[in-house]
Amino acid sequence: MDWRVFLVSSFFTSSSVKRFILFSLVILFISNCSALDWGWVRLPSGLAWEQNETLDRNPVEGFRVEFPEELGLDSRPLVEFSKKLRKEKTEVRSLLILKEGNLVFERYAGGISRDHNHNMYSVTKSVVSMLLGICYTNDCGVDLEDSLSSAESSLPGLLPSELKGKESIRLKDALRMSSGMGWDSFPKKEDIRTDADPLAIAWIPAVSSAPGTKFEYSNGDTQLVAGYLEAKTGKTLYEYSKNTAFAWLGFKGEEWNTSKSGRQTAGFGLRLRPIDMAKLGQLYLDGGKWHGRQVLKPEWIAMTLEPGVEKRYGLQFWIHEFEGKPSFMANGKGGQFIYVIPHRKIVLVMTSAIWDKAPDLVLTSALDAIKASLISTDKIPSPDREEALLRELRTSSRTSLDPKLKEGADETRIAAEPGMKQNHP
Repeated sequence: MDWRVFLVSSFFTSSSVKRFILFSLVILFISNCSALDWGWVRLPSGLAWEQNETLDRNPVEGFRVEFPEELGLDSRPLVEFSKKLRKEKTEVRSLLILKEGNLVFERYAGGISRDHNHNMYSVTKSVVSMLLGICYTNDCGVDLEDSLSSAESSLPGLLPSELKGKESIRLKDALRMSSGMGWDSFPKKEDIRTDADPLAIAWIPAVSSAPGTKFEYSNGDTQLVAGYLEAKTGKTLYEYSKNTAFAWLGFKGEEWNTSKSGRQTAGFGLRLRPIDMAKLGQLYLDGGKWHGRQVLKPEWIAMTLEPGVEKRYGLQFWIHEFEGKPSFMANGKGGQFIYVIPHRKIVLVMTSAIWDKAPDLVLTSALDAIKASLISTDKIPSPDREEALLRELRTSSRTSLDPKLKEGADETRIAAEPGMKQNHP
């Protein structure tokens, strides 16, 4: 045998070299995992969500972790609801349930992890309301009767001619979506998404009805509220939030759509992790307290839930009922929800990309599952139920999502370092 053939043959039959080659191939595969598509989510290696075989009871960002049965819930209706979502291919990316401040259900789909943030759409409006409430709590001069044009007249980028004749629009009018400005008929209303200054756009429409008399849901009214907060604090929405609520509640990887003017869009554009959404719900459920800190005065929360012209709407929150008793929610397009049930001490969080049906129908199904789990007469913990719940959560995490929703606003991203914000369009 030729000595060169012998050497090559010996090299490739060496067991140590075989192990080296196998190891190299594994490393090559892992290094390319970040380029693989799991459903519509592009996952960096090592960050895919995988439910453990047993429940990890380590606290999650301020929440204790328990099985539903340990907090008086029957887990079986929740498991069946999760199976229904998979069977019907409903684009629910995350579903979290808190009971008495404990995390009892945490479901992700399509390889999404706890560290992915999601587009909040109009849940952003409720966050703006919370930030204004923090300003109110810290006695910075917030008054619901204040004239918005008077308060914002000194802000840069606003034309006096656009403010003229709008002195009667009060803060509470904009908060309750009843400023009277004809937003629906305003031909440039979509410019608020891309313009260099969304606040300047928000002040352009003419007043078409008396402030406080007609409900007209719009991004513009929330932008006016953001301008008022800027006038009171000297900071943009994001500057104020990252030094108050986002820091105090331990938010991570939030993003907020920022225009060339440096102002954030107020009616949409915020991205949060579901676990941080849950913190917001728990904050309101606990009367404005978070781990001993009074973030919001209880009176602010009470004012938030007082309806205006529209009896289902308060100060940028929707007013609802569960079991015939008051509940409330932050609601974003496509199925983004923070739903709070005070009398049951429950917070439900959902992020979705539901465009083929009414998202409210999916929310109703989720609430029906919670109701069934509450009224069940069989809530005794058992290993079989625990195993069934964990198995379903594992299955959900591996379920592929619609690849058509991979790009654009519905894309879910791994949350980066705290303080990250999206560049202007």
